[in-house]
Amino acid sequence: MKYTFQDSSELPLQRDFIQDLNNFIEMAKKVLPLENSAIELSEEETEEISSLEVRIRAIEEFSKDIQQYVDERSKGSEEKEILECRNSVIDVCVETADKGLKELNQKLEQIKRQSESGIYKIEMDLLNNLDPLFESGIYGANKAYSVTSKNGSLKGILKASFSGMEYSCDLVYAHDILSVREVYGELSLPTWTKAGIFSKENKVKMIDVSDYIISAMNFDGDKHIDLSFENKKGDQKFKIASDNDTYQIYQGEFEITGDEKLLQSLNVDNIAGLVGDTKKYMELFIKHQKLTHILLDGEDAVRNNEVFDCLKLIAEQYGDIVRESLEKGYVKNEITIKIEASDGTRTEKYITKEEAFDQLAELGSEGLELASILGVD
Repeated sequence: MKYTFQDSSELPLQRDFIQDLNNFIEMAKKVLPLENSAIELSEEETEEISSLEVRIRAIEEFSKDIQQYVDERSKGSEEKEILECRNSVIDVCVETADKGLKELNQKLEQIKRQSESGIYKIEMDLLNNLDPLFESGIYGANKAYSVTSKNGSLKGILKASFSGMEYSCDLVYAHDILSVREVYGELSLPTWTKAGIFSKENKVKMIDVSDYIISAMNFDGDKHIDLSFENKKGDQKFKIASDNDTYQIYQGEFEITGDEKLLQSLNVDNIAGLVGDTKKYMELFIKHQKLTHILLDGEDAVRNNEVFDCLKLIAEQYGDIVRESLEKGYVKNEITIKIEASDGTRTEKYITKEEAFDQLAELGSEGLELASILGVD
């Protein structure tokens, strides 16, 4: 597919922007009411907790004042009846206060548990609703991947950042067990071996690692990529690391690329191909992705009710494309793109500013702010 504006100039990203914009609006209509309900629940919890804490402090202070008063009134007295009265008053005061404090503290903990449970449910609903947007609709985010093979499955973690916002996703990949052959194809690496009938000498031997199983892959989103793989027995392990088109290859702790003679037998083009295909695999062969965390300026955006602030950052990015589409379009107030399929078929997709605005306006002041950032007001 090829995506262009109406004047046939290419979109900055080759994506169906109209679909992404519609998805963004639909998602905002779901998550903003959820976040507002979390804010209301948090405010109600704070009010209830504050009220109970005031009552608890009042009981503690009253009990303390009564005990001090009775002690002062009976101070210096040697009369048995007065001392017994003092002790009885203090005992009853302490017993009654403790009973009341226990009930209030139990109620306080119950409210906290119920509120935490309710807030946690809303947070999970927020993450689930945001998941499709963060899976494919965040343009230009720097994405780092960490993938490991464990217990017969290939799983990973995606950590991405964009304009002060960071997010993490759990990943499940298309293969449960992945070999070097499935990522790249045939690959052999040079190592030293002992050879000779009467006297053993070190000789270069090429080991076919094509069927070795990949145990870990990492990509920092910039220049560094590494992958580790081993034979089925686990007694032969290799690691390839790449930084800015330079390569280090290890067999166990021994660095193959640090040995000049072994380096002469190494096919660097094959290593470059494997590294490139490893990156593509981590990016393209994701079977399932689940959003787990969103951070804004290093803090939990969902727990801190800052999802709306995250949406504004995304809206700024979308707004740039909206404005460019309007500038390059032929119909006033229509955000239009053209789509050309591989067979040459051409279609147009659009949404009017009025349609986008009306949907966002349903959300009240927050929706109107998003509409302004998107440029559809």
